Parts: sequence; C-alpha cells; structure tokens
Amino acid sequence: MALAAALTLGSCKATGGGYVGEQLDSGVIGVYTGDANFGFNFTCEVETAKNRTVIKGQITYHDEPSKVTLADTTVPIQFPEVRIHGTVNPIIFLGVTECGTAVENLFGGEPLPVGTPPEFEGIPTAMFEGTYRSQDSTVGSALPPGEFVVLVGDQGEPARPGGEFTGDLFSIDLYGGPYAAYTRGGYLEGGNIQVED
Repeated sequence: MALAAALTLGSCKATGGGYVGEQLDSGVIGVYTGDANFGFNFTCEVETAKNRTVIKGQITYHDEPSKVTLADTTVPIQFPEVRIHGTVNPIIFLGVTECGTAVENLFGGEPLPVGTPPEFEGIPTAMFEGTYRSQDSTVGSALPPGEFVVLVGDQGEPARPGGEFTGDLFSIDLYGGPYAAYTRGGYLEGGNIQVED
C-alpha cells in the first residue's frame, strides 16, 4: 500500500477525538467489545512564505483487550489490547499555495483512487493513511511498524444530530506490524469529529 493522504470534498482540515462502542454492521465480525478511544489531526497547510503546501497528520488510538466466545466454540478467546501512535508522512507540494490544488496534484489530476471515502450525501468526510507503531511496552520495537487507514465523517454539531445517520463516523484499518488485519468502525458515542474546508 503506498503511503498517501486524501482530503475529500475539498477539505483542508480534519480533527477529532472520542470513542466508538458498538461496531457498525458491515459484514466484518467484530471481536473487540469495549470502547475504542482515539484522537487525531490531519491538515493541509499553506505555507505562503515558503511557496508550498504541506499535508500532514497524526493519530493516537487505544482499544482495550476483549475476551470473546466465537460461534461454534465454548472457550473464550483473548484478543490483545491495541495501542498505537500513527503519523502521516508529510507530503510537500512546492509552488502550490492552495489545498485543493495540492490534493489534485497528489493524484495527478486523476479521479480519486478506489478506497476514497464515499460522499455521504453532503456529509464531509476525510480519509488519511500513514505508518503506525505500537505504544504497548510489551510489544516494544521488536516488530516493524505497520500502516493505517482512517476514514472519518462529520455530521454536524453536536456529534449526534439525528437524522438518517446517528452521529459522526470513525473507522480504522491496520495492515502489517503488530496488529495486522485489525479493523474497527462505528458511530461516536462520545466526542466529536470536525472536517473543515
């Protein structure tokens, strides 16, 4: 997976923090049952004095260990704690002083790639990816870092306005590293996400 970042719908900033509880009904079997806490910031910053635009960001994420009895089994399985810090490798566009142009240049003027977040009928969304490292001292640096992909959706203020959806959205997928194949997503049960132009 190439390291890249995508701000969709012309967004220049996505920030948020809070927690998700119950998993979204996505067809993926969720094995983590507690709350998963997160905080992130993702920005496209114009540095006029340097005649450039920089896309960068970071995330912290924590999911408590869970003990789950899967279908057709009788013995509970322990799933480990997931604790990460991730960074979006800065992407610098020299001679570009507008975020929309920077995002367009990121994809060479082509349509946004497969996997770009859907436009939820006017709901601002952002997707970003980068490299993560475990913050669990028992894992340490023994394993190489992995990659993350985060998708967020902002449904207004406060984070649970009602309507067709029931609040701001957050999802995370981890590839490689100590938590390979981990995935979790849901509506925020506390906190807020803001995606701004």
